[in-house]
Amino acid sequence: MSKMVMSVVRGIRLPTQWLLVLLMMIGIYLFFNILLPRLSLGFAATYLVQPLTWLALSYFILRCLPRQKNLGKMSLRQPLIKIAAGIALFQIYLYLVAGFFEVFGKSPNSFTAKGIAINLFFVAAGLIGMEVSRAWLINRRVRKEATCLPLFITLIYTVFGLSLNQVTRWGTSIEDVTKFIGNTLLPLFSENLMASFLALWGGVVPALVYRGILQGYNWFCPLLPDLNWAMKALVGTVPPIIGLVVVQQVCHAKLYPGKFKRDSGKGLMNWVVVCVAAVVIMWFSVGVFPVRPTVIISGSMRPVMEIGDMVIVGRVNETVLKKGDIIQFRQKEGTMPTVHRIESITKQNDKNLYITKGDNNRIKDSEPVLPEQVVGKVICIVPKAGWPTIVIKQLMAKITGAS
Repeated sequence: MSKMVMSVVRGIRLPTQWLLVLLMMIGIYLFFNILLPRLSLGFAATYLVQPLTWLALSYFILRCLPRQKNLGKMSLRQPLIKIAAGIALFQIYLYLVAGFFEVFGKSPNSFTAKGIAINLFFVAAGLIGMEVSRAWLINRRVRKEATCLPLFITLIYTVFGLSLNQVTRWGTSIEDVTKFIGNTLLPLFSENLMASFLALWGGVVPALVYRGILQGYNWFCPLLPDLNWAMKALVGTVPPIIGLVVVQQVCHAKLYPGKFKRDSGKGLMNWVVVCVAAVVIMWFSVGVFPVRPTVIISGSMRPVMEIGDMVIVGRVNETVLKKGDIIQFRQKEGTMPTVHRIESITKQNDKNLYITKGDNNRIKDSEPVLPEQVVGKVICIVPKAGWPTIVIKQLMAKITGAS
């Protein structure tokens, strides 16, 4: 038994150089987000100190540390570069198509010759530093096909891609959390996942090509689509997941031709379906569709609804609402929605006013509900289905309060 434990410990032991590079990355992240803003260097902090720091890290890895071979063969380098470029361009194409259905806005970046040169130095140095370190960390440890380390590196670099302000100011409500995940976290994770597996199989160049094209579009395109968070979640997630599966299949086909199955393309569709389903669930949870779920957190509607029940609320035209309907409404912008029953309907200036009351309350609600305050009508009740949401929300409140 002791021999088994010792073998496991030896198996997870990491080289000193690997830990050094990881600690350097963590130190750079903390330096950029905590120390550097307090030095009051202004322009120099962002556009001079940060790029030079990334270039110094790249120089240290390339010149002072042993070189690492990626998992794939040299013959994979060119196909992977083409796949990386193709997926990045496909993702940009989807952004542009989505922009025609939404709206385009002017880029906030400078497009003078000086501004372009400064931004190019800033973006290129950051990309080189991130991808050189990513490729070295992944290929320093992986000797055979594995997914654990690339996934771990993906998580680490996803955090590195977020500022501390983004991490600490994302809100505590379910809607705020869902929008943060869909608008920022999920696309960033997907992009880093694609880059990590490109670095695993092809080294730093394919990963640089993929992220370089995306960053070039975001920084140097004068007009950018101004998409809602739901569309950003879909466009920012599906293409890199498709690209990841394509990369895996191409590498398997070339490295293990005898084991590669022609019908393995089913795996691509499975990944895409799972990815799209995750985004659709987020859309559903915050009301992108005509129906949305809501968790009951009070006992005002007992015995019809208990705490922890989930209700499905559907959008309806105010003209179809009648006495006895259970509706969801917001008395004030930014407040938690209320689910109560319509006790009566009055008119004021040809506008319906809904007098509401909780079934378990003794008195009616203090103010009538205006039509524009109505979120929708309860069309279905799912007993106890909301308890996981309540537990997660309580945990988040405790964590936020403790911090």
